[in-house]
Amino acid sequence: MKKILILCALSAFAMANMHFEKNKKCSECHPTIYSEYKTSQHGKATIFKDPIHGAVYEKHPQYNKKEKYRCGHCHTPTADNLSALLKSNNGVTPDADNETQNEAVACAYCHRIEDVKHGVAMNKNLVSLKEKVYFTSKSNPGTSPFHGIKTKKSIFKDGKMCIGCHSHKSNKKEFQVCATDLNNNASKKNCIECHMHKVDGAPSTMSTGKTHTFHGFPGLHGDLTNLSQYVTMNISNTSDKKMFTVLINHDVPHASLLHPLRSSKLVVTVTRNGSVTKMQDRIIAKTIGSIKDGKPVPTPPWLATQIVKNTTIPANTKKAFPYAWDLKSGDVITAIFGYYLVKPKALKKFDLKENKEATKFRVIRKETFTVK
Repeated sequence: MKKILILCALSAFAMANMHFEKNKKCSECHPTIYSEYKTSQHGKATIFKDPIHGAVYEKHPQYNKKEKYRCGHCHTPTADNLSALLKSNNGVTPDADNETQNEAVACAYCHRIEDVKHGVAMNKNLVSLKEKVYFTSKSNPGTSPFHGIKTKKSIFKDGKMCIGCHSHKSNKKEFQVCATDLNNNASKKNCIECHMHKVDGAPSTMSTGKTHTFHGFPGLHGDLTNLSQYVTMNISNTSDKKMFTVLINHDVPHASLLHPLRSSKLVVTVTRNGSVTKMQDRIIAKTIGSIKDGKPVPTPPWLATQIVKNTTIPANTKKAFPYAWDLKSGDVITAIFGYYLVKPKALKKFDLKENKEATKFRVIRKETFTVK
């Protein structure tokens, strides 16, 4: 029994410090995919490249106490000292000079995921021990002189490999800080269809293919063009012209916001004869916190024990926002719906008031309507 336990411990240690091919090596044969990847959030997942992740980590007690870098599970999974980063109270924290940590969510890591194991606090990716055999969703993936290729549709076709890191996360208080909660009844919507759509260009220098799967992973950090097709708006007014409504159709298999640090906003104006009147902004967000003096108050994720307020739009639903206003024929109603990576109220707390990425309002949909 003792030998078995030792072997299990050694196996766990080996899994935590596996060797992965460098991203630059992958770029030699996949230059187009690499150019997309390196500017994506997968390519910039570390605290050294993502200022928002870095700012949150600097406020985290695990950073202040030099306890551990728990985020490394997903943000630097190919680090050669990952087991030390994840271990408590050994003083090992992220190192900007460590090349393997700067690989972020590496190409070789994602393409070696064999399965995903569900966990209470978070899920775990089960990664193949075969260093140069990569998985794909293609039925006939062909061959490569540099590595093996295997078809694994059960993991890669609909994006199950994404759920290893993007499913849910609980803090030490056993409160679920964020969760994707995919709606399985959604029509033809999954991680791959929305976030890894097909684009022009061969997938490798040795391929004769005309298209490839986009590896820029569009999300709130990047170009929202592809995602905007799933969020539409409709504007209408009552027959007496005393009220109008902006209807947001959130045709997405998860809620409109997944991370509690983010928020979205609906900005509406009415233009009459060149004069613009701004309606009250509608803020859409999820606020987490705890009880203080008998009242719920917002807190950082690591202190939260409950949801304080939630106005996010659920998966595959429509949400109406009514406005009372005396309209006239010819009035032009403009509605803009967008997102912030960091809630304006949280910018000061995380020292991000001057950060362009954190303060930028990212428009996903704009519609106009002329009153008849």
